[in-house]
Amino acid sequence: MTLLHPAGSAPAPFFGDNLTATLIADLAEKGWAHVSKAVSDDLAEALRARLVALEAADALKLAAIGRGDSQMKAAAIRQTQIRWLDGSDAAERRFLDGCEALRRAINEALFAGLFEFEAHFAHYPPGGHYARHLDAFADRPRDRVVSLVLWLNGNWQPGDGGELDLWSGPEDLGPPVATLAPRGGDMLLMLSERIPHAVRETHAPRLGLAGWFRINPGVGGVLDPAV
Repeated sequence: MTLLHPAGSAPAPFFGDNLTATLIADLAEKGWAHVSKAVSDDLAEALRARLVALEAADALKLAAIGRGDSQMKAAAIRQTQIRWLDGSDAAERRFLDGCEALRRAINEALFAGLFEFEAHFAHYPPGGHYARHLDAFADRPRDRVVSLVLWLNGNWQPGDGGELDLWSGPEDLGPPVATLAPRGGDMLLMLSERIPHAVRETHAPRLGLAGWFRINPGVGGVLDPAV
């Protein structure tokens, strides 16, 4: 989804300038940044309600791995259900608006050239998981640059599982450098091409949003939109 705003309008940011600057500095220095309660309680609840309604309407689908001709479904690697955001819901539009403000801030600070954002709801049922991986597609030109995760669990407890493990880089084969609890309203930013991560097995439903700020590699001057 391409984020567009009327001329002269400014998207509403998730948080103030100081926190935005700190997150971007962490992203540039170590490849990832985490903030607790990144969105308001009412937005987190509205997004949670939207995801629960989509699940009840059987509107989620089993997530695949990869894109295009290389796409496949492999339960041993990934077990989650998703629904891409299309901006048809007010809560989705508020979330996308905040992501647009973040895109502009990252571009201004890091000259990143991010031009588009795509995101989907993610529902991990009990037993769900996602093995260690990078978000950037290995078989595509440079595309996904910054990943965003927003957790929507209402009352996560340690025994619920679904924690996110992070490593410092693809060459780091040791223990994770961080393990993040999927607490509702918390947000993670990370470099899509640099930070391997994994979702531990869930023992209770795990709700969230995953998104990617993209650049446009293009081919022969033709735009390559998100699909």
